[in-house]
Amino acid sequence: MADSRELSGIVLSREPAGDRFLRVRIFDHLTGLSAALFPHAGKRSQNANPPDLFDRVDCVLKPTSSDSSIPFVAEFHRVHSCRELASNPQAFITASEIARFYLFNGAHLIDPFPHFRTLCSSLDSFQRAKVPKVVLFKLYYCFARDEGLPVRESWLADLPENFANEIRTVLKSPVDGVIIEKSKINQILESLKMWMNAETELRVE
Repeated sequence: MADSRELSGIVLSREPAGDRFLRVRIFDHLTGLSAALFPHAGKRSQNANPPDLFDRVDCVLKPTSSDSSIPFVAEFHRVHSCRELASNPQAFITASEIARFYLFNGAHLIDPFPHFRTLCSSLDSFQRAKVPKVVLFKLYYCFARDEGLPVRESWLADLPENFANEIRTVLKSPVDGVIIEKSKINQILESLKMWMNAETELRVE
């Protein structure tokens, strides 16, 4: 297809764009956050159903007449599905927090690749994690670190020693080996989120 281009990444949001299309935002390892228009599948359409949240997809995009226009998807292939997340409500809610974080912070990254790698490994980790929010915490930490922010030297180093040691244990442990009280992981998350919102340009809700 002349002048077409490819987009490969993870689906982070879907919303209607008129009656015929869905506006889908995808995080790609080369370009970061991008948007594309997927046609709704219909009885008279040969289009596959549009991808679900957290699907990994390879897309071929149609060229548009304006650089500012959202491109249309000519065809796509679903590489991997995370449909099993829907069977675990807490994991799905936590994965949705990850999606929002990338939607807020994924558009202007100098090097999206390490963040794409972290996103993929985090979504895979939900199958093993005993406490889903541990996955979220590790992702926040790795994202800040890979952006070159002093998350270890500033945030972690300034915490009370006992609290910091608990956090280091979580960071060093595989997700399936971390059993932690809900109140404690929430405390860790709140501390890191406050630091990122106050001391960095990252936006965390």
